[in-house]
Amino acid sequence: MAMPPSSSSSSSDTPVDPASFPKEHPPGLRRLFWVEMWERFSYYGMRGLLVLYLVSVMSVMQVPDGVHRNTLNLTQQIDNPADAEKPIEKTATREHIVAKGPDATIAPGPAFSNPTDLVFTELKWVDGNDAKDPSDDWTVGGAETGAAHVVRVKDGKAENLIYGIRVSNPTDKPIKFVAQIAREPNPAGGEIGTQTFFTINDGAGSTSMTIEPDSSRKAGDPTYDLKIEARTGDSGRNWTGAEASNLYGWYTGFVYLLPILGGLIADKLIGTHRSMVVGSLLITLGHIVLGLSGIGGWAFNAPGMSIFVFGLALIIVGTGHFKPSVSVMVGQLYKPGDPRRESAFAVFYMGINVGAFTCNLVCGTLAVKYGWHWGFAAAAVGMLAGLAIYLHSKPKHLVGIGEPLNPEKAKIAWVFLPVGIGLSAIVALLFHIGMLAKFDTVLSNPITVGLLSAGAIGYAIWFIASQEKQDRGPVFTIFIYMLFNAVFWLAFEQAGSSLNIFADRDTERQLASNWEFPTTWFQSINPLFIIVFTPIATSVWLWLATRKKYVPQPAKIGLGLIFVGLGYVVMVLAALRLNTGLPKVSMIYIVGCYFLHTVGEIILSPTGLSYVSKTAPTKHVSTLMGIWFISSFIAGLGAGKVAALTEPIMEGKLKLPWNLGGQADFFLLFVITSVAAGVLLLVLSPVLSRLQRDKND
Repeated sequence: MAMPPSSSSSSSDTPVDPASFPKEHPPGLRRLFWVEMWERFSYYGMRGLLVLYLVSVMSVMQVPDGVHRNTLNLTQQIDNPADAEKPIEKTATREHIVAKGPDATIAPGPAFSNPTDLVFTELKWVDGNDAKDPSDDWTVGGAETGAAHVVRVKDGKAENLIYGIRVSNPTDKPIKFVAQIAREPNPAGGEIGTQTFFTINDGAGSTSMTIEPDSSRKAGDPTYDLKIEARTGDSGRNWTGAEASNLYGWYTGFVYLLPILGGLIADKLIGTHRSMVVGSLLITLGHIVLGLSGIGGWAFNAPGMSIFVFGLALIIVGTGHFKPSVSVMVGQLYKPGDPRRESAFAVFYMGINVGAFTCNLVCGTLAVKYGWHWGFAAAAVGMLAGLAIYLHSKPKHLVGIGEPLNPEKAKIAWVFLPVGIGLSAIVALLFHIGMLAKFDTVLSNPITVGLLSAGAIGYAIWFIASQEKQDRGPVFTIFIYMLFNAVFWLAFEQAGSSLNIFADRDTERQLASNWEFPTTWFQSINPLFIIVFTPIATSVWLWLATRKKYVPQPAKIGLGLIFVGLGYVVMVLAALRLNTGLPKVSMIYIVGCYFLHTVGEIILSPTGLSYVSKTAPTKHVSTLMGIWFISSFIAGLGAGKVAALTEPIMEGKLKLPWNLGGQADFFLLFVITSVAAGVLLLVLSPVLSRLQRDKND
């Protein structure tokens, strides 16, 4: 979430009397506030919906007529003394069938088999609530209850959508257990074979837990229950969590990277006004395309997904034009020395958080109630409204703001609309033919990562060494803070991927008998906390400054890292609760995590670009600003790559040095890295502060 940077007024040789300026802000600020709010509405709306949409399973109401099969795997994992990386597995399987249409004929499938040491008891769910009626025992091989679970869909109605499984352990030792709807490739190459229609405990991925022996359980302990349900709402894209997190990483990364190019185009060619208009139109078109990608068969076939990527690329390119332009225009509203400038940016950045707060309430509600693509398309209406108000008020309230240095060059501004559309179409085509997947595979290769890392370190050393002697220390601190800043945002940006999935699948959101708290609304918690607590934080910094006490830059980043790590301590505790067999945990865990992350953000976020602008040598300010944005791109991309490891870690396919079980292992990764990085920076703070131009920065 964006925070107001610590900006300083431009200096002048002639002293400026603050009393000579008006007290009220110019009307143009309100117009820029409005248009920025709707652009952030777009970005954070996508942040809340993207991964949830991609991982959501197919709806049995939307698939073609016929018979569609899924397999439920119930797996016992046993430690392998020969290879710790590959546990020995015993898997019980049960076929699940969707029979749609009047002519759907079901051929008999394999009988249920259970080679595990666990006992599975089928449960009937009463009216979709948690009241259960235990029925037949699955362990009786060949019994009628061992046949496939069949969901029949006919004349717009579905039967037998939901049932439960109680897992018990008659042995004297705990058993590691994973339940998963198998995703087996279709040998014929068709799409239906790779699609799943059932969720386990409301999640599309796997569910893991440790089943304690029945003999050690006490009265009142929760039972180990699974809820198996066929989806009837709007279809998602049925991607794995790894695939969805990967695309999310590319999206968030490029949203930070392309403004470098967009800023250069605005500065050198078309001006910030025209750049912002071009960006707004591309973002609007992108959201319209996202909405159209859900029409008819496009909602669940490959061409529809490519159209979706086309819309996503349009939003990214549009944001590249828009993001660096509006904040510059806010600054242009005020002359050098104007005391209103600082508070203007505070008002402007409040627009970001108002947009971030409202977008998930609106887009999320539309997605839940009417379908994913209504949520995606909603931002187009707001973006157009904001742009219309801006253009209408420009001649009166924003005269001369955002205009280019060379009006002749600005005539080519509208060329960037078809260029943006063309580039986005190329991205969609490359996605459709699989080239982007191949590029991602090459980029993710450890050798490639190693070479790029070595190149980046080498460039940083060369760049620092090439500076004047008095500049080397300050530039060195910029690179160090950039590295730790990337660690923070890599952990923080799990909010749209792994934390978002946790909120959806593993958090108890039922607040009333007939109302469930929408998952996307959790994304509004962070901006709400920022709106509430930023004035308090600002008062604290000002109080310290009036007493000549300053928190140095490395200490702020270190504290921010520690708080984000503490947020993941809360998530480790939540995941450990799930390991006990509890199907879902209280919302207090995810809310507590976001609160601690917001505290870290408020401490750290305003420091980065402001520090670069004050510290970098004059001739290298733009270069170091660009490198800072590149580090944000790496953090966003890395956040997606790391989030993709959630399920492999949960399922025991990827081993870490610790073994708490389930998602606790994944979240502990961020506790260790974030807190360790924060403590290291606090220890180094005295040394790094001495290398800065101003130790109080």
